[in-house]
Amino acid sequence: MAKILYVITRLAVGGAPRTMLTAIQGLKKVGYEITLVSGYPGLGEGSLVDEARLLDVELIFIPTLQRELHPWRDLISFWRLWRLMRKRQFDLVHTHLSKAGILGRLAAFFSRTRVVHTFHGDVLNGYFSPMKSNAFLVVERVVGRMTDRFICVSTRLKERLLHYHLGDDNRFCVITNGIDMRHSETIGQRVAHTNRVGTLAMFYPIKRLDLFVEMAHQLKQCNTEIQCDIAGDGMTAIDIKQQAKQLGDPVRFVGVCEDPSAFLSQLDVFVLCSDYESSGMGVMEAMSMGLPVVATAVGGIPEIIQDGHTGVLVDAGDVEGLCQAVRDLLQNPEKREQMGALAKTYAQTHFSVSAMTAELDALYCELLP
Repeated sequence: MAKILYVITRLAVGGAPRTMLTAIQGLKKVGYEITLVSGYPGLGEGSLVDEARLLDVELIFIPTLQRELHPWRDLISFWRLWRLMRKRQFDLVHTHLSKAGILGRLAAFFSRTRVVHTFHGDVLNGYFSPMKSNAFLVVERVVGRMTDRFICVSTRLKERLLHYHLGDDNRFCVITNGIDMRHSETIGQRVAHTNRVGTLAMFYPIKRLDLFVEMAHQLKQCNTEIQCDIAGDGMTAIDIKQQAKQLGDPVRFVGVCEDPSAFLSQLDVFVLCSDYESSGMGVMEAMSMGLPVVATAVGGIPEIIQDGHTGVLVDAGDVEGLCQAVRDLLQNPEKREQMGALAKTYAQTHFSVSAMTAELDALYCELLP
């Protein structure tokens, strides 16, 4: 039985940690012995720690493993990871998110353990200041030389990372995220035709939640019965809430969403306004629930949405386009239901957990002794 060490920066509510836990669940069934190392979630982020404990894997916390740059804490985290790898002699290390990816790959290199890193998004664009992004690029190129395989969640993300010269093409592969479909049937429990529109996102500038607020403002000017919800929290929350207040509070903020299916089951239309998305976990989850999606045609989104069939694509930054698409779906229930049904069918055939698990298993087998 192969021993795999998973390392992630923090088990906060979000697409990357949730996908990783889904993968671990599938790999345990295949027969892998998995140990998971993580830092603690930050304040206001929401936690997936309880979900991780339910997987019945060894769970180790390193308190100094945090998203923010901090030389002393980062050194302690590296030392603890290296010591764990040297002591336990894992067959393979698999890292997730930026900080864990850097420290985990360094520790794997110095402990002579083969290592895989998953890029869940383009962290070099839109998440950090230009100075931090440039620093990350330099470091990523260094640790890229120590990485046996890179996993990207979309073809577009792979192309961007190759453009950054992070590694050779033959070390990159694309594995689409798998979605747990067990809650997909709850969509039928929502009140029909409630004119409810929502989005699920972390509050980062690149997510362009300011566009969602402006869209909601314009929609409610035409129809006051439309309800627009944002689920999530993060660094731009204060600014977005201030914008909403200035526009007459057209949006309801529901906070961190630890159960996406419960939130999505109340919607009629899901909206994504981002300037860039590698794969769009919120979009994929919405599609799996049978929701029509209106999204900006950025990054890997056109790979998962067939415009006019499983959703509607608009140009990035186009508030009028978002409003028009949402309004059209709300005014045409039959079109909305048909598009949602097609989205669900597509999700069931393309976002399979079993397919994701099989691809990870095949990749591991290539690297294991």
